[in-house]
Amino acid sequence: MGIPDALHRLVHDPAGPELIAIRVRNDAPLDNSHASMPRGVLFLLTEGLVAVQTERGRVIAGPRSIGWMPPGEAHTVQSFGPTAGVGVFLAQRHCAALPSHPAQFEASALASLLMQRMLDWDPAAALQPAQRRMLQVLLDELDQAGPQALQLPWPKDERLLSVARALLANPASGRRLEQWARYADISARTLSRKFVEETGMSFGQWRQWARLTQALEWLATGQAVKHVALSLGYDSVSAFIKAFRLALGTTPSAYFGAGRRSTPARDAEADFEIPPSPLSGEPDAL
Repeated sequence: MGIPDALHRLVHDPAGPELIAIRVRNDAPLDNSHASMPRGVLFLLTEGLVAVQTERGRVIAGPRSIGWMPPGEAHTVQSFGPTAGVGVFLAQRHCAALPSHPAQFEASALASLLMQRMLDWDPAAALQPAQRRMLQVLLDELDQAGPQALQLPWPKDERLLSVARALLANPASGRRLEQWARYADISARTLSRKFVEETGMSFGQWRQWARLTQALEWLATGQAVKHVALSLGYDSVSAFIKAFRLALGTTPSAYFGAGRRSTPARDAEADFEIPPSPLSGEPDAL
């Protein structure tokens, strides 16, 4: 993560400071680096895209989001494109109010300002009363916002897991539910039922998120919207933008910020306006 050696030792010392805030920038992508921290980690991402994978599933954190990793959780980290942000490393006694599993929160203006203010705090000094109050406000802000659902939980059944991994390896696959059921040597009805039981999503919804997470990874590395749309099996750029906006409430270029380099496919988004809608699941048979 580009952390100086002295701070790196503090971050990995569970008996060290209550809170350590660090500004981080990585111009080179992280490639499935393994980690397990004795502290809880809040990470405000201001640029780029990060995918965190645990035994529970895969969590995607995009720009203007706050990722959370509880202490002791083994995980791998992969980034796409240059990434930048602020990491806040919390002693375990400050983690009880946060989820016991990896999560992602929307970065409100207040939460972002608080985390950036923490960069000025001396990590070697005990937290002062005013600092404790600011930390509590940050925790309250995250609790009120609630974690976002941009993640892919793994099914536990090995047959379903084989389908999930195959879908991630080829999210553009046109196989229907019945064909995936034959692939896993399971009935279509059982596949459909167990996907909901084990992931909280229908098979169609899980596949939709698999495609969207792949799209986000490609877009974060600068690939053109047209290339991403066609590579994922969409009939047109407009069909992809519609699906993206239905799920995430914005267009691909807006998701990553207006400052990115324009391409003809990105420019085409300006003429494609759809009113925001909540995520609608893809039918299981698709």
